Amino acid sequence: MRRRFTPISWPHRDPRHYRFAVPNAVWEYKLKPVEFVIFSYLCYRRASGVLTPEMIAADVHMTVGTVKKYLDSLIAKKLIGEDGTPALKSKDKKFFTLPNEVFLLRLSPSAFVVYAYLLLIEDRRTHTCHPSYNTIAKATGLAKNTAMKSVNTLLEVDLIAVESSSYFDKRGMKWKGNNLYTILPVRAAVDTFHQRQLRQLELDVERRRVIRRQQEYDRRHPRAALCTPAVAEATLDPAQQCTPLYAG
Repeated sequence: MRRRFTPISWPHRDPRHYRFAVPNAVWEYKLKPVEFVIFSYLCYRRASGVLTPEMIAADVHMTVGTVKKYLDSLIAKKLIGEDGTPALKSKDKKFFTLPNEVFLLRLSPSAFVVYAYLLLIEDRRTHTCHPSYNTIAKATGLAKNTAMKSVNTLLEVDLIAVESSSYFDKRGMKWKGNNLYTILPVRAAVDTFHQRQLRQLELDVERRRVIRRQQEYDRRHPRAALCTPAVAEATLDPAQQCTPLYAG
């Protein structure tokens, strides 16, 4: 009997278990990227009770002062209540969803808002969309160059795949079209992020090991430690030349 299989990229599971909803109407407010990140986080933690600025700052990777500033801004715009609960009122009841894991990836606010916009306009069946850079910039309130850099960031962290496209006009001339963006499963991005963190940890451990070995060498050879290349550029007497520092 022929076995049926579920593609690894899009497992069948209840989206409510790993995604949270953000109302479409939020785009009407032209929020700054930092405001958008904080508002999205509050939507994510909607049922978690009272959140302190310190708790929010830790999870969105911002300073407490920045969080307090933009919480006040969101309250003034009546997007959230005094207790931080989302309070956006709109006749449009539509919403789009973001993966819970997005806050683990330490995206910049501009990359976060571009990612959210691509999810807003994606084809839910193919998980693709093809907006121009100008369209992305206008929708997110970013400069075009910032939008382009944000797309590159999303590409680097494996949240999206990008394909260039082209088309022919009525005269048969070939023109470059908009990029085709495919939204990738967030799990791949999380795995890539963890691998990079592990690699960075390994580099930090190796760096500290080298520093300790250098310090131990300097302790055993104090004269060599004092004779660094930057001490004096004048030619030293050969009899006073220092032996090379340990580089192993």
